[in-house]
Amino acid sequence: MTRVPSPTPRLIGALWVVGLGSLAAITLPSLGATRMHAWPWSLAQAAALACPVILLLLRAFDPRRPLVTPARAWMIAVLAGAGAVLTSALASPYRAASLPWGAPLLAAAAHFLAVFDWLHADPEEAPRRRTRLFAAVVAGLAVVAAVSMAGWLREALRGGLDGALASRNALPLGHANYTAGLALLLLPGAVVLAGAGRGAARIAGATAATLALAMLFSSGSRAGAVGLAVLLVAALLAARLPWRRKFLLAATATAIGAVFVAANPRTRTLFAPTDPAAAPNPSNVQRSAMLTAGVRMGLERPFLGWGPGTTPLAFPRFRAGLDGGVENALQLHSTPVQLWAELGGAGVLAALALAALAAGAASRQPAAAVTLAAYAAFACLDWQLDVPVFALTLATLAALLAPPGEGPSPGGKLAGSLALGGLALIAILGRGDPTPGMNTRALQLAAQDTPEAGAQAVALLGESLARTPDQEIAHFNLGWLLVTTDPARASRHFRAAARLVPDKGGVYFGLGLAALNSGRPEAAAPAFAVELLNDPAFLASPWWQTPAVAATRDASLGHLREFLRRAAAAVPPGSWAAAQLPLVAQAARLPPPPIGSPERAYRRERIGYPVLMRNLDLATPVDVWLVRE
Repeated sequence: MTRVPSPTPRLIGALWVVGLGSLAAITLPSLGATRMHAWPWSLAQAAALACPVILLLLRAFDPRRPLVTPARAWMIAVLAGAGAVLTSALASPYRAASLPWGAPLLAAAAHFLAVFDWLHADPEEAPRRRTRLFAAVVAGLAVVAAVSMAGWLREALRGGLDGALASRNALPLGHANYTAGLALLLLPGAVVLAGAGRGAARIAGATAATLALAMLFSSGSRAGAVGLAVLLVAALLAARLPWRRKFLLAATATAIGAVFVAANPRTRTLFAPTDPAAAPNPSNVQRSAMLTAGVRMGLERPFLGWGPGTTPLAFPRFRAGLDGGVENALQLHSTPVQLWAELGGAGVLAALALAALAAGAASRQPAAAVTLAAYAAFACLDWQLDVPVFALTLATLAALLAPPGEGPSPGGKLAGSLALGGLALIAILGRGDPTPGMNTRALQLAAQDTPEAGAQAVALLGESLARTPDQEIAHFNLGWLLVTTDPARASRHFRAAARLVPDKGGVYFGLGLAALNSGRPEAAAPAFAVELLNDPAFLASPWWQTPAVAATRDASLGHLREFLRRAAAAVPPGSWAAAQLPLVAQAARLPPPPIGSPERAYRRERIGYPVLMRNLDLATPVDVWLVRE
């Protein structure tokens, strides 16, 4: 019988070094959270996620020493969570793309088990190893904080503090919410090390705590302010102090926290009264829309969701039913909602079980428990588990909390079998989504402006839609490619684009042109009116100098006035929206621009598309529609 060779300490150590080095390579450089989706950084991302799984495999099937596993409840919760990720990906309508996108969550589960095994391999060494590991986590995050603040201070010195605060600190990962999340993961441990250490250790801890607070402040994250409040409450509850002293500390912390929040113009809005006449806050509108979409996504597939990582593919199906928000979303800005939408009830139950277990084990490592509590509150307002540094750090903190099981457990080989199966499924069935490459290539061909290239572009976009129908970018541009040669087919694609993104600029103008080219001028005017309602600046577009379009102007303005009348009856009096309607009505009475007026013509770039598709090697798509202003 063939036996699996025992892993050598040198091999195990090499895998830890490669994994942590790869994690640093995609965390420390600027824009790391998106850079990791571009070659060769994607290779480092793959290594950072693969190393924990390989470590788990080597240890799970080691004939020399069984894998040390946590208590049964923890083992069941972790394996159930990993199983939910794999099952959800396999059941997803986007299975090929979802399997590799579930890798961060699967790697986190493997990392948890591998770290736990190392911590408890020698029971006598376990307390010392837990202390060393916690200090290592703080040290690693402190390095990230130093990089973040060095870059932000450089920007502040260059452009001024007000400008730096207004732009928010997005370093190093590329978004201010990531900065806030890292700060919350660092702060409790740094405070503990500063209080418990001596000499250089105390100075290092105090420095790390200062960096964490500076990161949190410079991020301007309102979710970070919520996380900080929960952190203070959790720390006071966990502290072994008399209640009188706790009360004094709470009062002091509250005063400092209020100053902290009020000093940043963005977090200060948490306490500002709502003015109904003020313009809607774009961030609030987007978050509300994402919340609604996420709930509806989960309700449509309540057991296993749409599959890990599939929000950019599934979100457009629900966009038309939302009150505003972005055209498409990489994530839903809420971990519970993201889990519900992508993993369904199975993923939510596994997460709740792990949260309950962590709360019950808080006394084993109070600082780790406080950190997880603060981050859990923050995570209700953001999703970051697709970024390896967050998934692996949280797995490490959970491993510090988990208690060991009693006696030998068969769960080690079960975990190894699940890890092996996951690797095989991702390798065999996992594939990158081909449609973004098709769409980008089609638009590059369309830019050549030749009949042959145009026909190829039409064919490519049609093939892309056959694979994934809910793509506004493909419907919109296919409509513009066909608006003169096949206006009836173009109209169908414009309507499909409008169903996916109802406030898309240019889609109703294209629909009106398709109606004109089909010999239906009576259908063009309502479409042009919707374009005007959606984008009042279109009233001054030189497109109105085109004779066929100009002939519909009076009818289009008549429809626009009717739309405005109905809107005025629907919006609340005194609201910001109500104040905008007279401005549009007034603009509608202006004459069209004189023929020969200077104009600017350009085609819109979709600079966020490669990020949404998690493939920064794609060229930036450029729409076919020629905007004239």
